[in-house]
Amino acid sequence: ISDIAAAVNRGLAAFGFPQRTVDEVQSFLGNGSLMLIRRATGVFDNDEVVLSVRSRFREEYEKGMCDLTKPYEGITELMAELSERGIKTAVVTNKDHRNALPMIEHYFGKTVHICKGVTADGERKPNPETTLAVLSQLGVTADEAVFVGDGMADLQVSANAGVDFLPVGYGYTPAEKLFSECGKIPVPDVSALKRELFAYCGLE
Repeated sequence: ISDIAAAVNRGLAAFGFPQRTVDEVQSFLGNGSLMLIRRATGVFDNDEVVLSVRSRFREEYEKGMCDLTKPYEGITELMAELSERGIKTAVVTNKDHRNALPMIEHYFGKTVHICKGVTADGERKPNPETTLAVLSQLGVTADEAVFVGDGMADLQVSANAGVDFLPVGYGYTPAEKLFSECGKIPVPDVSALKRELFAYCGLE
């Protein structure tokens, strides 16, 4: 979030918009970069302005998207262990694909089998087409998969794709909000996530 917020604020400053706090930027996330910039600028009726600010935001973000970003503690090891145990994993994100792919490769290497970000606005979660396409590439059906997520778009896309949803409460969405929406208690940390995933996959 710190790298995203810094890039958003550099983009806003370039066009004379006021700066946003990290908490504000975090609250704007979840529906892709276009909506992020609409919310950050407060402009919803001028696509030319929003697209210009988004273009600058993208330039700024690409320059420093790994400056402050880091994996949650324990997640790199969990991804490696899942891979070693034969569990196929993928990332489906509303982050732009040109940013998502190098970032996932940088932090997780080949332990993530597929990473798919957004290349066109229609691909964004909760549209299930990308998720279903990724499952097809992995060679698994929806009822053989579980979608781990921390936001409303994750919950919605899992429902739209017919995939079980496992909420995490340490991401961008408060745990109580996720619980109220899906009725499942979000896992509080990566250790709990590992236990849930291992149980789901029948591993010990």
